[in-house]
Amino acid sequence: MGLRDRTASISFLLLLASGTVSLVLAGYAALVLWGGLVEGALVDAILRLAFPVLPLFVLSAVVAVLSTVGVVYGLARKARLPRGGRAESVARRAEKEYPALRTLGVADALSEPEPTPEERRADALDELKRRYVAGDVGEAEFERKLDRLVANDTVDDARAERERRAVVEDEGRSRY
Repeated sequence: MGLRDRTASISFLLLLASGTVSLVLAGYAALVLWGGLVEGALVDAILRLAFPVLPLFVLSAVVAVLSTVGVVYGLARKARLPRGGRAESVARRAEKEYPALRTLGVADALSEPEPTPEERRADALDELKRRYVAGDVGEAEFERKLDRLVANDTVDDARAERERRAVVEDEGRSRY
């Protein structure tokens, strides 16, 4: 499990730590200011807080904001967003309306992944079987197509072979 996978966990721990430090510093500042008000030396109390407390408070607040962004980003990466269909369509329209969104690549992240050659081969075989059972393809044609699909390494090879044969047949017809 890499650092990218642990983004939400690490950011959450940083958020807890920086939030705790910010709360402790804010409580300390409130006590010092209250004491300054009671003693009538508010300006002196503010000056006592200015150097040691204010920079630490700002630093812890910045870390808290950055870690909050990290938590949201990490959780969004782990979320199982619906892919394809409506979500992709909405994202494409939003990217069209607001071109700056294209840099985030939301529509690409929501689109269906391209099928692997093995998935294409399996789909082609399933389609061929379905057509054979439905009676759309005869036994001889089924055997021929099945042999071609099984003999070729990928469905793309089968498609390329079919296109090559079509071109050769067209050239043969145009010569005579």
